[in-house]
Order: sequence, then C-alpha cells, then structure tokens
Amino acid sequence: MERERTIKEYLDKIEKGEMKPYELEKQIDSNLATEIRRRYIEDKTGIKLENVGKWTLDFNKIINKNAENTIGIVQIPIGYIMIKVDGDYAKGDFPVFLATTEGKLIAGINRGASALNNSFGVKTKIIKSGMTRSIILEFNSLDDMQKIIDYINSDEGFSFLKEKFKESSKRLNLKDIEIYTDGHYLFIRYTAETAAAMGMNMITIASNYATNKLIDKLKEKGIEVEFISESGNLCADKKPSAINLIEGRGISIVASAVVKKDILEKYFKANAKEIEKLNYAKNYIGSSIAGSLAHNAHIANVLSAIFIAYGQDVAQIVDSSIGIDDVRAIDNGDLFISVYLPSLEIGTYGGGTSIETAKELLKATGVYGEGDELGITKYKFAEIIASAVLAGELNLLAAEASKELASSHASLKRY
Repeated sequence: MERERTIKEYLDKIEKGEMKPYELEKQIDSNLATEIRRRYIEDKTGIKLENVGKWTLDFNKIINKNAENTIGIVQIPIGYIMIKVDGDYAKGDFPVFLATTEGKLIAGINRGASALNNSFGVKTKIIKSGMTRSIILEFNSLDDMQKIIDYINSDEGFSFLKEKFKESSKRLNLKDIEIYTDGHYLFIRYTAETAAAMGMNMITIASNYATNKLIDKLKEKGIEVEFISESGNLCADKKPSAINLIEGRGISIVASAVVKKDILEKYFKANAKEIEKLNYAKNYIGSSIAGSLAHNAHIANVLSAIFIAYGQDVAQIVDSSIGIDDVRAIDNGDLFISVYLPSLEIGTYGGGTSIETAKELLKATGVYGEGDELGITKYKFAEIIASAVLAGELNLLAAEASKELASSHASLKRY
C-alpha cells in the first residue's frame, strides 16, 4: 500500500512537470524509479507493459553504468550448443549460449558444431590482440608535422606515451602507434592491451590523457598543435573499415577444422567439392561483386546471438563480423574449413558483462574475467567464439550446397 502511494506521488510530480523521469534516482531506489517510469509510459500510451516490467536484475547496479532512464527489460530466448575446442587457452568441450529470435539459427549452429565435434573438433590460434583508439591533432606547418611524426616514432616518444598510458591505467599496455596524415591533420592510432576488458573506455581515457601530455611535451620543443578530437574514426570503432580487416582490432583469430567425408554426408547430405564450390561462388565472387569487406556466410548472425547473451557491446558486431572463410576439398573427400576474424571485439569483465544474466553465462562457459590481469579469459572466450562461428559457417554453406536453406526456413511457417 505504501509502495503504491509512493508511485502515485512521483507520477503526479512527473505529470505536473515538477520532476523529470530521469531525475527519480536523485531521491529513490533505481528499481522503484524504473517501475515508476514504466507506469508513466503505460499511462501515456494506454498500453500495459506487463512483460517489460518483469525482471530479476538490480537496476541500482545498472543505472548510469549500462543504461539510463530505464523502464524494464526486453527478454530474448537463450539456447546453447556444445563445441569442442583445441586452442592455446580453451581446451575441451564448452557450452556456447546464444540469445536470438531467429528460428533455426541455434539448431543450425548446433548441427555444424555436432559435425565438427564428431570429426576432430576445432583448432584455434590467436594472431594478435589490442584495442585501438585514434585521435586527431591539427598542426601549423609541414615542418611541425614532420617533427611530431619523428618524435612519436622515436624510442623516446614511444616510451613517453607508453608511460602515460600506464599512468592512466595499470591494466593498459601500449603496444603500437600508427600515424596518418592528410597534410593538415595528424591522426594517431593507438593500440593497447586491455586485460580482460574489451577496453574501449579504458583506451579512450588513456589516449586522451597521453595525448594531452604529448601536447605539453611538444610545446616544450616549440611545436604548437591543437587537439581536435579524442575519437578520430581511424580506430575504426563500430563502422565497417578496411583498416580493421587489414590491421586488426580487438583480437585477430583463426579457427579451422577438418570435417570427415562421412560426417559431411551424415549431417548435411553434401560433399566437400560442392561446399568448396559454393563458398568460392558465394563468399568470394558474390561478395566481391557486392563490394563487401567481408567474405563469409553469416558471421554477424552467430556473433549477434553470442554478444547479446554474454553482455557484449552489440554495435561492435559491425567490426567483429568482418571475417573471411576458407574452404577446400581434400583429396580423400574430407573438407578443410577455416574462418579468420581480424577484429573480434570482446571482453569478459566490465561493461555489460556485469549484468547478472551475462555474468552467469560467462561463468558457465568458464570465462568470467574478474581478477584477470593478463586477459587470459578474454583469449579463451575468443577461441570459443571463433569455434562457434566456424560451426555456423559450416552449417550454412553445407545447407546451401545441398539446397536445404529455403526448405529449412519454409518449415518455420512464419505466416
């Protein structure tokens, strides 16, 4: 009864303009504030949001960290597959949880995983890692431009910036600096290890701090520059780009497998040569004609389901799904298949991984990164993700090679 009186009291304040809905947390608990905002929207729209209003999360841990002005929760079904991984960090059978509303997606990935598990499993190898952030400086002359570039590229300059990154965060380790210019602006692209975190916030703060210290250092040398932007789009973050395909961002990883001839027949009613031909025609010729940066079947499909389930930054699927499939028929009838993910941007600690549901699933997969100062859980997670992606690619390519795709979707009877 008291709770209802409180809700009505605050609804009246909002209605009278005495308080904004997003200001409720200044006076009351975030769980109650969330319910009041939901009730306010219900009154305004005339629509009951009963299911949106059912949650187990604690909004006191979410507000201003993961979301603001909250009204409830959107629920997405979660399924799982099991995948056998033989990597440097992940070894054994792992559950992979997938949150999706696309019928047959989980079943398809599961079929691909079953084929891989009953052959030899998935081999993985991390090529390199490091989150990037670019900033923009404006200089006064080409002579100044050259002096800035020479300093940053010198041992002294790199050591200086590396030290400033470490001052910003002990978990950050500056690995590389690339410099680009159009003759008027200078773009500095920093790459740093970010431990278990995906690290965008960490490196943004660190690059801003280090760059300001760099500007002070340049002034001592008589070089005046202006700090134009702490996000210069050369990272490139959440935008499809050739630089992330070529240079990598986050984790660059390869997953590969050999699928036995009899397994191909058992699970897909297809043979290796048919799948190889389909991959070449679709992922290389078709993608090239389209001007696509990616040469794959549906990596974004698999990653979106994984990212939602595990509390990852979903917008970074734009970068993470730029992948390349390699498929080859072996003389004995077996199939070699691999996927290269140059820009897999994930984390096992921080951000959305702190939400209770995501944390549970990360723990169930054995990759929750609390206390991980070296990023081992993130590398393990990357190997598991890449293996699940490979399963999804195998299944779709085999389904198309055997002409099953349309009939599979038709069985859903959506209309």
